[in-house]
Amino acid sequence: MRHAIVFIFLMILVSCQDIEVLEREIDLGATAKGTDITSITVSNKSTTIVANTTAGAKYSIQVYTFGKTEPVKTVGFTADSDATIKTINLNELPVGMYDLHLIDISGTIIKKPLILN
Repeated sequence: MRHAIVFIFLMILVSCQDIEVLEREIDLGATAKGTDITSITVSNKSTTIVANTTAGAKYSIQVYTFGKTEPVKTVGFTADSDATIKTINLNELPVGMYDLHLIDISGTIIKKPLILN
């Protein structure tokens, strides 16, 4: 019985202690103001995307197999200027139809079709 009382007392004592929480600030970048894909070029399973972006904002390019919900390729980046050119190597993907999504930190999604020959 004494052990149970000591155990309960220790549990109450430990649970009343302040827990120090270390908070770390997460940099989400600048707020994206204008997101758009101006052109997509495919050559030898390499895709070059030209997009209107906001300098300092974070973006993600995701490639989906047509009609699927899980991306087969994801590339994240922070825009350096208002016009961004990104080249993505898609050698590991088979020939076929894909959906390309450009997503900004605000949640805006621009979708374009992509055909690999």
